Amino acid sequence: MNRDYKVRRATYDDLDEIASLTHVQNAKWFGNKRAKFGPKDNFFKSYQTHRLVVETNQQHDNLVAYAEFRNYPAIGPLLSDSWLEWLHGRYCISDPISWMNTLFFNYCIYASDHPNALREVLRGVFYLEIRITFVITVRMPELSYYSSYYAESFDDLEKLAKIFYPRDFSITSNSNTQSLYIIHRYGLLPRITYRKALAEDNDDIIEIHENELPEMRAELGDFYIAEELMRQDEGAKNNVLIVAETESELQELQTSGFFWLESEVDIRFYVKNYELETFGNLIKFNPSKPYLCETLQVLSVEPKVEANLFTADAMDDLESATILGGVQRNDSGVSVASGGKFKVSSIQGKIVDNSKTLNKFYMVELLYLKFMYIFEKIITIKYYTNQEKKSLNLFYNTDYLNKKVDGVQRASNVFALKFICVHKDFPLERLFNYLCAMFSVYPDRDYCIMEMPKSVNPLRSHLEALKYFMPVAQRPSEMSNLDEIYITHRSTIFGEISLYRLQREDVEIVQEMAMRLSLNTGKKSISESSSFSCSSKVNTHVHSDNEMMVIQQLMEDVLYNESSEFDFFTIRCGISSKPAKENTAIGYVILRRFLYHHDLHRHYHLPKHDPHLGHERAEIISLKLHPLFNNSCDAIFRNLSGKTQYFDFYYFCARKKHIFSNDLKTAMMLIEPNPMKKFWFNVKPTRQKPSRTIKGLPTYDYDDHLTIFRHKLNPSKFFGNTNRLVIIGFSSECRAFLRQLVFLWNSKDHKNSETYTCLSRLQVTVIETPGKVEAEYECTFLCPDCQQSKNCFMYYENTSCYVRDVVARMDLRYWVHFVAGHVNYINRDKKYVKINKSCEIFYDTLLLMNSVNFSLKKALPFDESGRRPYNFIQLNHRIDRFILFYKVRVLLEDLRRNYRILIYGSCLSTYECIAFLINHGVSPSQVVLVQPHKHCGTEEEQKYKMPSDDTNIEYILDDMMEDLDIKVHRELTFSHWIQHGSFNFIIEVVFTDGRKKEIAFDCDIFISFNVGYMDRYVKKWLIDSCIDINDNRILVNKNFQTNDPDIYAVGKFIEFNEPVNHQYRFVSEMETAQKLMHILGLRQSEKPYQEKYLQPAFYRALLPMDYFITKVTMPCRYLASCIVSCTKCSLTTYYDNTFCRIGLSPKMMVEEIVVVTKDTTSLDYLEHFCGKHESMLNNLKSRFNSGLIKCFVKFFQEPWTELLMHEDFEDFQAENHKLLKPLILSLEKNKGSSKTHFHDVNQQILEQNLLEFVRTHRQDFRHEFALPEDYLGEDTGDNTLPLSRRAKFNY
Repeated sequence: MNRDYKVRRATYDDLDEIASLTHVQNAKWFGNKRAKFGPKDNFFKSYQTHRLVVETNQQHDNLVAYAEFRNYPAIGPLLSDSWLEWLHGRYCISDPISWMNTLFFNYCIYASDHPNALREVLRGVFYLEIRITFVITVRMPELSYYSSYYAESFDDLEKLAKIFYPRDFSITSNSNTQSLYIIHRYGLLPRITYRKALAEDNDDIIEIHENELPEMRAELGDFYIAEELMRQDEGAKNNVLIVAETESELQELQTSGFFWLESEVDIRFYVKNYELETFGNLIKFNPSKPYLCETLQVLSVEPKVEANLFTADAMDDLESATILGGVQRNDSGVSVASGGKFKVSSIQGKIVDNSKTLNKFYMVELLYLKFMYIFEKIITIKYYTNQEKKSLNLFYNTDYLNKKVDGVQRASNVFALKFICVHKDFPLERLFNYLCAMFSVYPDRDYCIMEMPKSVNPLRSHLEALKYFMPVAQRPSEMSNLDEIYITHRSTIFGEISLYRLQREDVEIVQEMAMRLSLNTGKKSISESSSFSCSSKVNTHVHSDNEMMVIQQLMEDVLYNESSEFDFFTIRCGISSKPAKENTAIGYVILRRFLYHHDLHRHYHLPKHDPHLGHERAEIISLKLHPLFNNSCDAIFRNLSGKTQYFDFYYFCARKKHIFSNDLKTAMMLIEPNPMKKFWFNVKPTRQKPSRTIKGLPTYDYDDHLTIFRHKLNPSKFFGNTNRLVIIGFSSECRAFLRQLVFLWNSKDHKNSETYTCLSRLQVTVIETPGKVEAEYECTFLCPDCQQSKNCFMYYENTSCYVRDVVARMDLRYWVHFVAGHVNYINRDKKYVKINKSCEIFYDTLLLMNSVNFSLKKALPFDESGRRPYNFIQLNHRIDRFILFYKVRVLLEDLRRNYRILIYGSCLSTYECIAFLINHGVSPSQVVLVQPHKHCGTEEEQKYKMPSDDTNIEYILDDMMEDLDIKVHRELTFSHWIQHGSFNFIIEVVFTDGRKKEIAFDCDIFISFNVGYMDRYVKKWLIDSCIDINDNRILVNKNFQTNDPDIYAVGKFIEFNEPVNHQYRFVSEMETAQKLMHILGLRQSEKPYQEKYLQPAFYRALLPMDYFITKVTMPCRYLASCIVSCTKCSLTTYYDNTFCRIGLSPKMMVEEIVVVTKDTTSLDYLEHFCGKHESMLNNLKSRFNSGLIKCFVKFFQEPWTELLMHEDFEDFQAENHKLLKPLILSLEKNKGSSKTHFHDVNQQILEQNLLEFVRTHRQDFRHEFALPEDYLGEDTGDNTLPLSRRAKFNY
């Protein structure tokens, strides 16, 4: 590419320069320029496949050209899907023009003194569109009645194109007619030639190689390429090194890159260690010729479907498969209550000595067995996968005349791409041509594999090549740390994708594809040690069965109903200009018009300037595609748009409804939920109308939890981190950080999302213990005791909406690699994490994000495998809630009245657990609450604002406990527990009071809410890895770095190793994630970076007697000026079962908002008001003192709050601050100035700014805020508003 120019995509930031270029006199153009003279915002409202601008490579980049390309011509009467027939009917063209290899150059304007910009923009579009061979411009006849100002100029384009005239053209009688300018790809781009590398190419290849992998030259010397090429051993013939040469403008050949291929691929090794059955096990086989079969024993593993994990039916299956018919009590010995000398236990037939705990244990022996054999399986890796041994048959054709040759290797249908690299100045997009050439080296082989070692970062050229490969899953193997492999097929590179409307003969093909390509539902698993079988209660095919039923109905509707609202297309691979039956079916897509876009703004971050697409949006119902063609997503949607006139495609996935397939969802742009919620003033979203003819098709409530994917026909672009990032833990801070990574491209102004289809490509591995991630995303569980799942303890999350939506409105498992395992240690020298005593996970940056809320600090007796007692629970994760739920269910079923649940703690989570127990059948008289002696902590900790604690509320909750007849013991400290013999089961828990006197409690389940942020096992491997710790806290600096600069720690278990004057624990997870992104250099802050925390922390919980608590707190910004014993100003209201408390700082800033209510309405919107001055909240304090506020919740739902909740209000405040700051500084210098005059002037400025803010964003508000111009009625002297326009502005 010419270095004098730079070609890039046009963005909204270029609108001013494009509009300026449109109006200059010395510009040339072709296309419809008249449409460009309207408002500049209309430039980007019409669909274009590509919008490109050309800049000069000078100190100050000047935009010298703007161009628009589209996949159909800009001819009004011509339908977008009929241009190919029009082209061949009107013109005599021999070129193989098709839907997939052609773009139309519909508009271009460029500075007349930069004619070469036209060449560069055409090269730019060819670089972007690797499969485009022809670019066509349609020249329309000249119209005499138009001014010469609108005359088009084709002089410069003629030099680059071949001109075609229509069949009825005549130079004498019909010369002023339409014509075509066709630009051929290879007539414009430098030609690439390929040849075998020679030893003389050593220097050129090493120079290219060194740019991306400099350590190779340092390790192997200056002649390693020549040495490889001159090898004479037997293995040398299997390797081919190809050099690519590009012709320069001086017609000289220059080495632009190379690729290294190998033909000898060990088929057996890859088949044993990778899932390759889908790809024919890499063997070419013809059943009509003589053949043999070789059988291999392999392991296959698949993740279980959600319905097989935590549902009641899944638990029943687990119990049936583990203890068929239950466990029989052994009554053959002496009675438990007798004074016998010994007792025969039913557990492994042991004879146990009589002891103090003997009788107590035998009373709960059945409970112990169920806890041990059933529920403890939930925390093992095997429970979440179906692993089976199977025989794999490799069929291959044989040559009986040459039996010495390995038949399997001889039938190989694959070659390996060992390395590929291009020159630093070579356009990376043209690497696709290298992939085309490598298949020409092996014309008899269909597959190519590429290996990527886990221990090194992928190279720039490799990442580009991997766009056309797909990953292959690994099998369970004795070999550890296998490399990742990727595979592609010849058809992926050379085939054209085309869409055809459904025909009757396609019905069987679609049914077959739906069955063959359907999601692999879980299989019934039986314990390896089991000698029986059981019938599973879980229907794992419920989604696929429903989808098959719906597809059958849709095909009938489309084929036999002329007014069907659905569109049904088959996706085929071959030559797009040929009929459908001559191309191979590889998928299908079903869609319909989408009319509910305006409702998505309630919960999702979407642009507001595209209402012109109101009737041009479509909802994808189902989309199936062979995985080898996922890289053709842009081409498929572009083709789909041309045939349907839809320009904006959506796919919805509801967590609690029937899920339909979409194999391209990860190639579509994920829509981010709003980071903060608003109050919508009881305006409910539009209810989608169910289809009258199709049964089983879901109707979505757009106020519900939906994962939304979008494709707006913009070109795809990947965003992500470039280094290997490993995270230990899946805490709230981790989820917030992963959300920041997944939406690295997103911004408030939608700059990237309006230019590209933004896709996430992350090099992130998250290590977490088995079951925790699966439990967080589980949504098939139905609580038998709760009517509304959103208010059930099993679904109710305590964190902010920013963290909750990571699970509720997206699934990180599509972009983040989660590994289940237990960390053994960190090798800081070699930079890897050892897990499960076998696997090594390498990192460039390691993040420790595995803090917990509750942990007993004392060293306690655990069993030999390091597990806690089977009846001990700490509710740190959702999986702990599932375990508690089912253990309580077993407790109620087996022991009924004779049981005791012991709870230790006093925080709000303690009372939330008690509320759960009571609401789910536990008798309050069987619950014992032991409250610990509260330690004040350090002076710094006493100044921290902790949203999960509230002493005043806890006093009221203690009274509730007494009203519920729950036994409460106060001021006791946990000492130890007592187990019976070697059985890992707590019989008694011992506490001590203030006089060190021991008090013991019998229990069947012990639940601890003892505050502690580091698990004892985490502490052990941190110490083994030499990470600095102080009193169960990781020492970090202000940038969250530990004593190892490549290891960071974030969460409640950190402590700064240097003095700071602000709170950094118990703060907003979103703000912590933003700071970490800035520190790691992954994203620049949209606002100036500050070490102090400015955002509120959010907490909510369930309480007994059907109450809910929501607490929002601001972190302490200046610890030194905060006085512990100083009482803050608190304002409280109580109205209609709703208690509210507002805490004000000495400077009248709202420091906390606490609401306890029976109303189930979400209060996430309160985050907008915490941290604001009370005067900004409509003079909250004075209105309260005047008795005008009866309930703060109702007060924060008044219309004026809509201004504060607007997403641009903070920017509005920042502008006001910037405006007033110099005035304030001026007042301080001129002390004699009148403060009254200063106040009046500022008030006028602020009022004018506020009116302008309302005027600008008026359409965003639900209420009709009054503006001065509204009072200017048609009748003079009338200052009253018409009723229809009266402002509903309440103060």
